[in-house]
Amino acid sequence: MSRRPRLTLFLGTSALACASLVTLLDACLPGGGPPLLEDEDASGGSTSLGGDSGLSRTDVDLGDPFALGGLSPSHGPFTGGTRALMNGRGFSSKLRVFLGDTEVSPESFLASDPTRAAIVTPPGPPGFVDVRIRNDETAQERILKDGFYYDAFVVAPDTGATSGGTRITITGSGTSWATGTTVSIGGVDCTNVVVDSPTKIECVTPEGTPGSKDVTVTTLGGASAQAREAFTYSDSPDGYRGGLSGGSLAGRVRVLAFDSMTGTPIAGAFAIAGSSLATGIVQKTTASGVTEISGITGDKVTITVAAKCHQPMSFVDVPVDTVTAYIDPVLDVKCIEGDPPSGGGGTGRYGGVIDGELIFPGGGEFQRMSWTTVPAPTRPTERQAAYVFEAASSPSGTFRLPDASEAITPDNVGANGYSFSIVTFPGNATIYVVAGLEDRSVTPPSFVPYSMGIARGVSVPAQTRVVGVDIKMDILFDHQVTIAPAPPAPGPRGPDRLASSVALTLGAAGYALLPRGTSVVPLPAPATVPFVGVPSLDHAIAGEQYVLGAVAASGSNLGLPASVVSRIRTTNANDPVAIGGFLGVPVLSQPSTGTWGGTHVAFSGANGPVDLSLIDIASQGGLVSWTIVAPGGVTSFDLPDISQLPGDDYVGLLPGAISTTVYVARIDGFSYGRLRSGQLAKGVWNAYAFDAQNGVY
Repeated sequence: MSRRPRLTLFLGTSALACASLVTLLDACLPGGGPPLLEDEDASGGSTSLGGDSGLSRTDVDLGDPFALGGLSPSHGPFTGGTRALMNGRGFSSKLRVFLGDTEVSPESFLASDPTRAAIVTPPGPPGFVDVRIRNDETAQERILKDGFYYDAFVVAPDTGATSGGTRITITGSGTSWATGTTVSIGGVDCTNVVVDSPTKIECVTPEGTPGSKDVTVTTLGGASAQAREAFTYSDSPDGYRGGLSGGSLAGRVRVLAFDSMTGTPIAGAFAIAGSSLATGIVQKTTASGVTEISGITGDKVTITVAAKCHQPMSFVDVPVDTVTAYIDPVLDVKCIEGDPPSGGGGTGRYGGVIDGELIFPGGGEFQRMSWTTVPAPTRPTERQAAYVFEAASSPSGTFRLPDASEAITPDNVGANGYSFSIVTFPGNATIYVVAGLEDRSVTPPSFVPYSMGIARGVSVPAQTRVVGVDIKMDILFDHQVTIAPAPPAPGPRGPDRLASSVALTLGAAGYALLPRGTSVVPLPAPATVPFVGVPSLDHAIAGEQYVLGAVAASGSNLGLPASVVSRIRTTNANDPVAIGGFLGVPVLSQPSTGTWGGTHVAFSGANGPVDLSLIDIASQGGLVSWTIVAPGGVTSFDLPDISQLPGDDYVGLLPGAISTTVYVARIDGFSYGRLRSGQLAKGVWNAYAFDAQNGVY
């Protein structure tokens, strides 16, 4: 009788036994999906360990005792940073690895056993390079000819929604791209291709199916370069869809409207060019969600997009010829036609699993060590525990201790370490592990970190289990970082306290949020605020930086008004690091506490170098909100009265109570004409201040 294979997945110390791999995916990958492996042949075939297949043979030649078999993946971008697994024989922790003439740094190498090691590739020239390994103790060397291929370009971001619409940047090395160059992903052409330079192209991704796709760049003369599996489609939302793009405004503007949840075009959406209905130009989008508006005078124009059962959005003083608006649906039962829309992201349906072991240093070669970088518990309520995290997209978040069932402990099984699993979105993932002593008998639970480890650039295809991602736990929490804040003076409404934070960069992939990485003190603040017990910048995080931030806010919940400074990078663990540059808190005059007519916005008090203003006007408790985006320095402007748009469908704010929040922000390297939707999120701002008022519409 045919039997399905049985597998046990360890998540922390708890094991999830699945009756089949179909059940495994349903349980372990949110949203389910097809099995990772096919079932056995229905005809009844099975795998037998009996007979000769189970015997040890003494007459078999196992080959060279010191050998390199191959790398997986065997290619990656010229910028380096690809995590590749090497297989072979005779590996040791002192093995030296070279890609071409460049040696892999010791911090980017980890041998898990004599047949398996992981490296993070250094930068290299496009094309094939030999991979060479060397054992200095025996002077033996082995070369894998053309063992690794450096792709001629890198794609950023390298993941995006299956609905398409992600604006990507392709950066080449030694390329000669010019006008007429095309880009395709999985054989489907990108749109809105802009050649910025011979080595830089931007374009918008087409719709695609889940999984990793090849990216091909072809010049007008027919020469092409390809990077295999360089872009991954998933159902995760991204911040690179939507915004402003194209060339300078010259009489016409192209407006695109999409549903932010499903990613589908919105037909019949209103696109308004101008700051009033009386003098502006009003058109509706086609079935593909697009309209071209001509007859615009001047070098700037305000664009408003409004549609039935969607939240309106305005871009003030647009200086370019393309506006792409991903607008949120109104989550009201009156707007549901047939089945509710399927979410365009966030379900994790096409996720992957990373399996590996935590390797603690010390002892003999390839031996399972005790938790050498975490002290033994001193109380019966304490235990040694470690938790695995995916790199955060923002350094401004707060470390949150996971559920106790997710812990890796000394009881976890493993060959040379302690097993772990984590479910991630597909693409190139960076994960980190923090180990320490925890005590769940107190409220809130106590967790004192002692060591950490990271794994960068783990290639995770959709619906795939990636194994052998071992992490060395040799980074110690033995340093102190001190800040010297210069917050704004408290006002009549606040702020009255300062919340400071420290995080850690993890390359371009994101940030590690740290335990004990936050501190709250009353204003006026002390001259210095110390953070004791942060990781030292050595081993796998040599070359990384601490990321500091501070929030001047009001009340125990850190409420309004507030001013925030974030993304201050430093490697200084010796001297206090100054934190200043707080923006002045904006003060709304329209809308304010009175009745708002819906056509004018004005505020003041936003002192400092402001790059962007964001106004959110919420009606009926947030059921319908109007998002308004303006460039820095524009503090008073008119808007079209969208309540007076023609037709039976009401597309504006709902009459009654409204709450208006105004943000002013500073963003390093920002250009309003290249605004991306992800830049409307507070997590990417370097400094911002905000306040709110309640009124009536």
